[in-house]
Amino acid sequence: MRYKNFTFPPEPEKLEIGLRSRLGVGHCPGYGPVIQELGVQQRVITGEGSFFGEKAGEQYRRLEALFFQQTPGVLILPGHSAVTAHFSRLGWLGQGDGQVLRYSFEFLERLG
Repeated sequence: MRYKNFTFPPEPEKLEIGLRSRLGVGHCPGYGPVIQELGVQQRVITGEGSFFGEKAGEQYRRLEALFFQQTPGVLILPGHSAVTAHFSRLGWLGQGDGQVLRYSFEFLERLG
């Protein structure tokens, strides 16, 4: 997996790509509920992974620097097409002895 110029050293252990439709729900007297398709929302890409070894902290800080850029970039996903995405969330899940650093992330696809 890669975002902008950062290649995730090991692939994230968990990767989820979520899709949702926008639905307009209303009520029509005498008929009941009416649902209207309003299009597809952007994909939400979430996951978790780990950085290992002496450079774990440095790898996390590089990823964190990308987060603070606050500009969209190309996200290349394993087994899926590339998307332009915003880096919307980054989490530090624990460090342990400093040799393993767990993290979580979320990207929102940029539409249009």
